Amino acid sequence: MSPTPRLLVVDDEPNMRTVLQGLLSREGYVVETAADGQAALAFLEKTGGAVQAVLTDLRMPGMDGMQLLAEITKRFPGRPVVMLTAHGTVDTAVEAMKVGAFDFVTKPFNADELRAVMRKAVNTAMAELDIVDVDDDKSDTEIGRFGMIGRS
Repeated sequence: MSPTPRLLVVDDEPNMRTVLQGLLSREGYVVETAADGQAALAFLEKTGGAVQAVLTDLRMPGMDGMQLLAEITKRFPGRPVVMLTAHGTVDTAVEAMKVGAFDFVTKPFNADELRAVMRKAVNTAMAELDIVDVDDDKSDTEIGRFGMIGRS
């Protein structure tokens, strides 16, 4: 049985953190929160990045969401980061995706859309755990989920 997926929600607005935590907790996730980018990085460092996905606000005092995204991408590669903002533009979304954002959701958000995006992010992170490093000396039972190997 796999462990309950763990998320980190980062937002400088306490009410928004509470709303997001409640919404995602009802989906069955363990939801941790941080009030800013520095607190989020401290949490990730302390836990060894033990979350399946991060949901962060774009605009926050101190370290903003783009800086946090860049740091998570550098320190915890492959960790899906979903950006959330009330100030979303196409240019900002494109920039976030180039830096490594998994997805971009605008406020006010649709709860069903946010749940779907976070589910996809968590599934992506969990699928990464199922990937097996393929060596030539592995037996057939050790080579992958579906018994298929490919090299290019």
